[in-house]
Amino acid sequence: MTDTRPRPRLDPVDQSLLAALQRNARAPLTELAADLHLGVSATRARLQKLTSSGVVSGFTAAIDPRSLGFALHAVVRMKVHGSLYDKVAEVLEREPQIVRCLRVTGESCYVAEILARDMSDLERITSELARIGSITTDLVYEVVADRPTPTTHVDAPPTP
Repeated sequence: MTDTRPRPRLDPVDQSLLAALQRNARAPLTELAADLHLGVSATRARLQKLTSSGVVSGFTAAIDPRSLGFALHAVVRMKVHGSLYDKVAEVLEREPQIVRCLRVTGESCYVAEILARDMSDLERITSELARIGSITTDLVYEVVADRPTPTTHVDAPPTP
C-alpha cells in the first residue's frame, strides 16, 4: 500500500534529532539539546512537531529475547488463501510470540518472525499456522543487520 500523506521536510537538525532518539530514546531533553546545539525549548518544539506529524510514532525499549528465555528466533513464510486472512489475524491475536508479521507480495502471502523457548514451543506455534495454509520455517542463526530507520534518503541519480 502506497502512503500518500505528504512527507514532512526534515532539515539536518531534525535528522540529527531522529538519529539521536533512535540511539537512545531515553536521553534527557537537555542532553539532546546540547548535542544539537539548541536550547531545550527549541529541541522540545522540534520533538513535538516530529511526534504530531507522525514521524516519531512512539518510544520503545530494546529487549534481548534470550534474556527472557526465548532461545529460538524463526522466520515463517506462509501461503494462505485470501478467504483465510481473518484466520491469520486470529492466530496473531492469540500468539504474542509472533513478534512481527508482514503481508507480502511474491510466492508467500505472509512472513512472520517468531520467538520460541525451544523446538516444542516453536512446533506448537507453527502447527497452528500450518492449519491455515502451507508454511516454510527457517531458524535464524544470527541477525546480521538490524538498523534504525534512515533519517535521510539518497536520491537516485537521474537516468540518462
